[in-house]
Amino acid sequence: MQEKDWKRIAEKEARHYRNHMAFMRGVEDAKGGETERYRQSGKWVLAVNYVLEHLKRTDPEKERFFRCIYGIDSGKPRRGERAFLALAFEFHTTSSTLYRWRNEMVSLLLIAASQTGALIPYRIEPER
Repeated sequence: MQEKDWKRIAEKEARHYRNHMAFMRGVEDAKGGETERYRQSGKWVLAVNYVLEHLKRTDPEKERFFRCIYGIDSGKPRRGERAFLALAFEFHTTSSTLYRWRNEMVSLLLIAASQTGALIPYRIEPER
């Protein structure tokens, strides 16, 4: 896989944050057992939460942008050129700045995902 593939996966999982949360809540409410899907959803939720917490501490404006673009609060991710133009007006910045922010956030999410085990880009087995 190439870097752009990992980024695409990370963005997809960020857009599905609310679905992961709902799925996990449903399993917990039904008192179901932990499945691989449940564990994987939990890893992605944890990764997104790590990024949100980091952005909250370092740059609340970027945290708000992250929440907007991936639909963390509303459930409706904002995608495409038209959405970025609207967000540029909302955040009082240029769309190129927003694209830069998004790339930065995807990088943070990839790091967090590798820390939680949601993504393991290089499976290197230890030598015995």
